Amino acid sequence: MNSLIIEKNMMLDKRKDKKTDRRGREMWEYIIRILIGLFLVIVTIQDIKWKKIRVGIVFIAGICMCICIPFCSVLSVMSRMLGLSLGLGLMLLSKATGGKIGIGDGLVLAVTGIGLGIWANIELFALALAMAAVFSIGLLVLRRADRKKAIPFMPFLLVAYLLLSIPI
Repeated sequence: MNSLIIEKNMMLDKRKDKKTDRRGREMWEYIIRILIGLFLVIVTIQDIKWKKIRVGIVFIAGICMCICIPFCSVLSVMSRMLGLSLGLGLMLLSKATGGKIGIGDGLVLAVTGIGLGIWANIELFALALAMAAVFSIGLLVLRRADRKKAIPFMPFLLVAYLLLSIPI
């Protein structure tokens, strides 16, 4: 009889440990989301103010993401690495276009890809591109800019991130 009670208590303890472990891993996902939000605010300010993104802040954010990953289990490492590849692909496209697309945009998408994974990063990038396109068309229609005018992309990435972060 006592052994049954002890065994039952051990099973309950294991369930509590799994529940606590899952909550802890989910907490780390929230930390990653907050870090991405802060990172995007900083690079948006840099992009608007100086039209450049400092590599140091991207490097620090990337390291912070990599430190948090072992404590998360919501996304696989493969998904995170594929998310990184979206940013690397954009950096290659930047080189191919002679810098018409900023290399900093690719660096930022690489960091968000590490934190969000491939599918959320594609969704973020697509929404930001759509918003930038609508804004650019508006500038052209209102004759505020010609088609050669460069606009900062980070504000669109930040707004897209905020829109995608709103729970529906």
